[in-house]
Amino acid sequence: MPRLPRLRRLPSPATVRRHHPGRRAAGALRQVPVDVWPVVLALILYAVAWPVFHLTHSVHAAIVPLLAATGTWPVGAVRRYPFPAWVTVAATCLISVPFHDNPGYALGWPVPLHLALAVTLAAVVLRGTARQVALAVAGTVLLMLANPSEVILGWIVGAGVWSAFFLLLRWLLASRRQARTEAGRATEQSALRVMAEERNGLARDLHDVVAHEMSMIVVQAQSAPYRLTGVTPAVHAEFDSIADTAREALNQVRELLGVLRTDAEQGTTTPVGISQIEPTLTAARRAGVDVTWTVDGDPGTVSQTSGVVLQRVLQECLSNAGRHAPGGTVVVGLEISPTWASLTVDNGPAAPGALVPPEHSGGSGIPGMAARVQAVGGTFSALPAADGGFSVAAGVPVRAS
Repeated sequence: MPRLPRLRRLPSPATVRRHHPGRRAAGALRQVPVDVWPVVLALILYAVAWPVFHLTHSVHAAIVPLLAATGTWPVGAVRRYPFPAWVTVAATCLISVPFHDNPGYALGWPVPLHLALAVTLAAVVLRGTARQVALAVAGTVLLMLANPSEVILGWIVGAGVWSAFFLLLRWLLASRRQARTEAGRATEQSALRVMAEERNGLARDLHDVVAHEMSMIVVQAQSAPYRLTGVTPAVHAEFDSIADTAREALNQVRELLGVLRTDAEQGTTTPVGISQIEPTLTAARRAGVDVTWTVDGDPGTVSQTSGVVLQRVLQECLSNAGRHAPGGTVVVGLEISPTWASLTVDNGPAAPGALVPPEHSGGSGIPGMAARVQAVGGTFSALPAADGGFSVAAGVPVRAS
């Protein structure tokens, strides 16, 4: 009997889609860094602007590459420097207007420069400050007045509609960021509540076990001289000392349990994040800390994750300053740029005559701060100062997640 040929198993539709050349190409494009695409667009616009410049404008051949470069290359830096890029492109467009010599061309500058102007204006509207947005929109509208008279109104309306579209997009993106921030804050509050409940349970267990055993030690030490025979005065005094020590330890344990229970019993949690930096400093000043501070930049641009890290570092620094240098001055600086947020805390030595507790090892404050900062891709340093104080510097990305 002849053998039948083996049937080949066909790949599943999911496998076919996964290995489709189009999907592989799309995956490769997604891996390209975002900052590369503006550079690619700038090079494309430049490659078009150079050869077509003379078709609409009468310019010396040696100047054309320069005007084409200043009118298109700023697009490559539009993500990092949107407003300077717009200023450069707009100035080039304005310079090109007197060289316009094509009556049938209804624009004062070449099309590639106009596209570059549109891209840089959109970037300013999306990423610039309110003042930069106002200047860019007003400047673009005024620049449209340099076009031929029969098309001025159309270009002005177009610039207005373009700006309005990206203003709406900016508002939508800001709303989404705020929603993510609120969600992160709610998650953090929920985690804090869970931690408070765990601390409350731990406090109950400690009270049931440790406090009870400590009470038994006090009772046994106090009753031993009356239960035992032949107790000398020296031994009686030793039992009294044991009872006093155990009673003091019991009081300290109860105070600690009270601290552990406070948050859970009150059912409240302390807000966290960049918005709590100044309230934390104000509270420290009210508590008697000689602290001054400066804030440079917009705290609202810092993500929830980075804001929590900076606030925790600040809290630890203030606690360390009060513990190890009571009465000393504390200077806090917060600088926020578009991509990076830096916090510095410099505390001087303790005030003359202040009671400084003895140093002890085993603390986890500085390693804990360093771990928090490094977990979000930041930098951290903590060094003693020449005047006997201490200096802490922490930097985190603004958009850490």
